[in-house]
Amino acid sequence: MGWLFPVAEILDQFMRWVAVAILACFDAVLGSIARFLLITPDVTGLPQVQALTGRATWIVDTVFVLAFVTAGILVMVTGGDETSRYTVKDLTPRLVVGFISAHFSPLVCGQAIDVANALTEALSEPGHSTDGALTAINTHVHAASDNAGLPALLFAVIALLVTVLLAMTAFSLIVRFSTLLVLTAVAPLALACHALPQTDGLARLWWRGYAGCLATPVLQAIVLQAGQWMLLDPRQVLPALGLPGDPGPVLNLFIVMVLLWYTVKIPGLVGRYVSRSGRNTSVVGAVVRVAVAQHLARAVPGLGRARVMTR
Repeated sequence: MGWLFPVAEILDQFMRWVAVAILACFDAVLGSIARFLLITPDVTGLPQVQALTGRATWIVDTVFVLAFVTAGILVMVTGGDETSRYTVKDLTPRLVVGFISAHFSPLVCGQAIDVANALTEALSEPGHSTDGALTAINTHVHAASDNAGLPALLFAVIALLVTVLLAMTAFSLIVRFSTLLVLTAVAPLALACHALPQTDGLARLWWRGYAGCLATPVLQAIVLQAGQWMLLDPRQVLPALGLPGDPGPVLNLFIVMVLLWYTVKIPGLVGRYVSRSGRNTSVVGAVVRVAVAQHLARAVPGLGRARVMTR
């Protein structure tokens, strides 16, 4: 049985080599997102965004000029009857709101980004940077790697899971930045949809999407701040939760995994809120429902005839 000892020693050395490689990947991913995870960049100052916003504003101006000219022609043709006057009186405030919102959309976007960043900064611990929780995660992961009492296999598995969660966080960060970039560029067109009741749902969807992009780092800051308290001040926080005041490296790594898992889940939860249909009926939703109903009527024999007979 003496040959088992060299095999175990070789396996332990191999797992330590794997752990070192995983730790290098962990450091690379963490270093790439540490400073940008909880910050929303002001994309309104980018030249590409300004160019796209200018083109969108030009399209809005053209459409609104045509809309006002068409409305004037209809009023003159109909002779200014009660129906046309009521329609113009009802749509004029919407047209004004849509027109003004489209032209002031860069200012609205910039101010909203500043408010979100200020709120994220306010939620951070005074005297610490916004990436303090990620620094604490880095400290505890490296401390666990230097712990001789922690089995190399266990640390390699946990470090791999932590690295995967960090990579998913980095991916969601890139998706959030890209979505914010697109929503800012199309802001004039989206806000101009307030002009008509039929397109108002698209404008509301834009508001929810933009608010979701800005709310994501704020919610992540709250989660990471709670995790930072558990990692940096465990003797005061963990006993109140029924956990030992000195958690040890294994429990610290599990806290890190749970913390990153919640950070990864937040963008998905916000996306569900943004994509909810709500009670307001949108044009796109109505078209989809009509298309589905027609497809079912053709697919089910006699369904269309039954509807005709009931009428």
